[in-house]
Amino acid sequence: MTATAPMLSAAPVLALGGGGVRGLAHLGVLAEFEAAGVGLKGLAGTSSGALMAALWLTRGSVGAIARVHEFVRAGLAISMPDLAAGRASGGWWARLERVRSLGLLARLLLRRNLMSHHEMLRRIGFLLEDLQIEELPLPFVAVATDNASGREIRLRHGSVRLAVAASSAMPGVVAPVHWDGLRLQDGGAVAEIPVAAARELGSPVVAVEVSEELPTADPDRDRLPRAMFRAAAMGWQALRQRLLAEADAVIAPAVNDLHWADYGAVDHAVEAGRRAARAFLASEAGARLLR
Repeated sequence: MTATAPMLSAAPVLALGGGGVRGLAHLGVLAEFEAAGVGLKGLAGTSSGALMAALWLTRGSVGAIARVHEFVRAGLAISMPDLAAGRASGGWWARLERVRSLGLLARLLLRRNLMSHHEMLRRIGFLLEDLQIEELPLPFVAVATDNASGREIRLRHGSVRLAVAASSAMPGVVAPVHWDGLRLQDGGAVAEIPVAAARELGSPVVAVEVSEELPTADPDRDRLPRAMFRAAAMGWQALRQRLLAEADAVIAPAVNDLHWADYGAVDHAVEAGRRAARAFLASEAGARLLR
């Protein structure tokens, strides 16, 4: 399996951030590391970063990318309009998207969650083998958030599928996942890019950042939900910068404009990861860090 290729340079630990479909850029980064013969000490992942790390560890980059395409073709991808998108410019398509967004908001208000645990695990099970973390070829940690206390929880043992589910349990989409007496949800709430968790696996730590760009604003016209979402996004952006400052290097694929559920952008995201990794590996900073 390519995930255990010989190490031809200093082996980093990768910290793979969350971002839904944007996280597919991680597979492009990992593919380029494979091609360059750069081995890894381990991987830490949050949300989609945890899923992509586990998928790569069990299938390698070629198999992982192929499985994602199969996942989309099977109709298992979540379809959701971008609630943070700017005001529509007009036309029938824009009006349809507006109706879809309003329909989704109504569902969110009327239901506790959009997806059952069974449905979530069915989707994750399509992508991942039923393995224990201890069986993976490299050290792996998935980062989740304790729903009761807001603490960062690092999952290093137990079911790979359940650990990824806990790390990816987006509030409002799926209920928190039960794990060892805790109720865990999406790790992005406290550690969108799991640099500290990666540091526990070794050094140097290379963070891969695939976060969403800050939404545009029109303070004179924005309504309450959009204004509040943008204010929250400013806080996430500030936290993200503090997390990234603790990494030894950062790779930032150009996917920040993608909506997290845009599954038509699979190849775009993977290729963006490849380009960013090639640029990093060819840079003086990359060469110095990995020699």
